[in-house]
Amino acid sequence: MSQTRPVPRKQIPRKQIPMDLTPAPDFTFDSFIEAPSNQGALNGVRSWPAWPSPAVLLLGPEGTGKTHLGEAWLKASHGVFLDDAHTRGEDTLFGFINRALRGDIPGLLLASRVPPTDWGVSLPDLRSRLSAMPKIELFEPDDDSLRPITRALFQRRGREVTTDVVDYLLKYSDRSIPALSAVIRDIDEAASSAKADVTKVFASKVLRENMDMFDE
Repeated sequence: MSQTRPVPRKQIPRKQIPMDLTPAPDFTFDSFIEAPSNQGALNGVRSWPAWPSPAVLLLGPEGTGKTHLGEAWLKASHGVFLDDAHTRGEDTLFGFINRALRGDIPGLLLASRVPPTDWGVSLPDLRSRLSAMPKIELFEPDDDSLRPITRALFQRRGREVTTDVVDYLLKYSDRSIPALSAVIRDIDEAASSAKADVTKVFASKVLRENMDMFDE
């Protein structure tokens, strides 16, 4: 008695999604992208333990490097780093500031994109301490800063790009660092999927496709 052989299912090819091989962030001072807009802040944070106070504020817009500098300092100091400090509870902030001032911890770095005057602090003693804390500031990058930053963002994804690619992105894409990071990620993933080099023509194609997607 012959057996009926099962009919194999038709294999439906799946679209391959490139693996994200981007290395995990290396939050060290050496890996920080130095530029005119952040040089003063880098020098200020690295100057620990010669800070003018054991507790310091690190202020700057989103995407300018506060987390990177804070994590790098944390590795070097073994102190306490509180990112987005404006979201922390007042008792928590007050307690850590007092511990730093007493020398119970090696140091305290509070980072925020919001100045302390806008934190809505209700404790008078905490307001006083925040007002007295030395401030280190990061600034929005200008062209002299954005060019090396853009190139470094590509390098972190394992790509070397030409000057015309960098200039094109700075002319036609959002110039904030978070937006540049996102568009460079999109370009890199599209190039990996297409097994293509990142050229000015390829970058412009990805930017146009992104704009068309948002227009739909």
